[in-house]
Amino acid sequence: MDKKKIIKFVVMTFAVAWIIQSVVSIISAKLTNPMVGQTVFTLGMSVVMFVPLMAALIVNHSLKGMGWKPKLKGNIRWIFFAAFIPLFFVILGAALFFAIFPDLFDATGSYLFKTYADMGLDFADTLEKAGLDYTTYMLVSLVAFIYAPFLNMFVALGEEVGWRGFLYPELSKGHSKTKTWIIGGIIWAAFHFPVMLIAGYEYGKDYMGAMWLGLIVFSVNCIFMGMIHEILYEKTKSIWFPALLHGSINAAAKMPQFVMNANQMDKLNRYMIFGPYFNGIIGMIPMVIIAIIMGVCALKTEKNIKY
Repeated sequence: MDKKKIIKFVVMTFAVAWIIQSVVSIISAKLTNPMVGQTVFTLGMSVVMFVPLMAALIVNHSLKGMGWKPKLKGNIRWIFFAAFIPLFFVILGAALFFAIFPDLFDATGSYLFKTYADMGLDFADTLEKAGLDYTTYMLVSLVAFIYAPFLNMFVALGEEVGWRGFLYPELSKGHSKTKTWIIGGIIWAAFHFPVMLIAGYEYGKDYMGAMWLGLIVFSVNCIFMGMIHEILYEKTKSIWFPALLHGSINAAAKMPQFVMNANQMDKLNRYMIFGPYFNGIIGMIPMVIIAIIMGVCALKTEKNIKY
């Protein structure tokens, strides 16, 4: 394990990413047009996703050997896993959250209608012009999820080259799998901290325990999610698979918005640390269970190989 190379990578990644996140968060918040502000924020965060790749290149890490060929033979099941398991996490996590807090559930789309209204847009008019009712819109959005992960993976690749392609393999040279997952997950989480603190990314700003509890919960989420990414990469030997998984997460993450109750905004904001998004304490439970099962199997396999 090259500690100097890891430290250089982490410092460089954090310095550049944190500056961009801070600037984008501040600028987007000050813009008077919410739609323009959201666009600036989204574009800025897309740029941030390529910072780990840039840092890996600067520390002289070769991109060779990451598995740039898709390697479809024998890995078809992992394509479906990477593309669609996040949707499973999101739906089950949200269902668990709403089972505990049923008053925060609303299938009429009140949350999205409010969100669009806050940006000065008439969502009802948009649906009417498209010839859709809200239920049909939800179904169309769900169908769109089939291809969204495959588009998102090209942006997610910027992070995955840095995390799974460089950081995790380098950490594993000097640490056990478990320590690699924990250290790598915390670094991955900390990568997002400025935008969480400044812009309320992930949980907002009004949740219980804000803002420090959010950093802890998100770190736990990234540790377990990082486990799944790393195991997937190890099984497939191709960087495209964790990139696809990452892209699928980004596509599915906000789906609970379809059924969130805007008439309970105060309570919804306060309980956001629990869910319904799959990075909440309750929302992440299905993902954590799968991660633990995969982790135990990976550790057993490693032990059998060694002994």
